[in-house]
Amino acid sequence: MSLNQKLLKVYTALNTIEGAKIYHYEKPASVKAPYVVWMEDSTDSFGADNRMAEYRVHGTIDVYSKTEFDSLFDNVMSALNGICAVQLNSVQYEDDTKLIHYEYEFWVA
Repeated sequence: MSLNQKLLKVYTALNTIEGAKIYHYEKPASVKAPYVVWMEDSTDSFGADNRMAEYRVHGTIDVYSKTEFDSLFDNVMSALNGICAVQLNSVQYEDDTKLIHYEYEFWVA
């Protein structure tokens, strides 16, 4: 499976979240929370017979909201269930923007 095919799995899954504003790399300046920004950042590979037999793509998904317990936080993990490995990496409150920021990591093979 190509890199783009792997990334399209994540893109397609995230875009099943009803009503969510999903962006790849960055959101437009005019968009207000809640929203999701995701991006790939690396790959790792598995070799066999001195060749790359398979690889997976690693990335992050950042979810921003002003609402405590926003269902969007859970909906991201639910949308990716069975599509790729995903885990919650951190939760932060950003004083300057007053946003709750959940950062997820994903791996798709």
